[in-house]
Amino acid sequence: MITVLFACVHNAGRSQIAAALFNRYADPAKARAISAGTQPAARVHPEVVEAMRTRGVDVSGATPQKL
Repeated sequence: MITVLFACVHNAGRSQIAAALFNRYADPAKARAISAGTQPAARVHPEVVEAMRTRGVDVSGATPQKL
């Protein structure tokens, strides 16, 4: 199993989007993605949750994690 890490500063936007899209399209038997940030925010940006929802990806339960 390959694990891919997407990282950014707050882990509230870009890295959450990247990991969610990777996990949606990657073969779960072969690879998975996680995301983290150097200075995690309190929550994922609401506009990110909404944008991903419009694409059929639910990140509403995601929480920023420390790298």
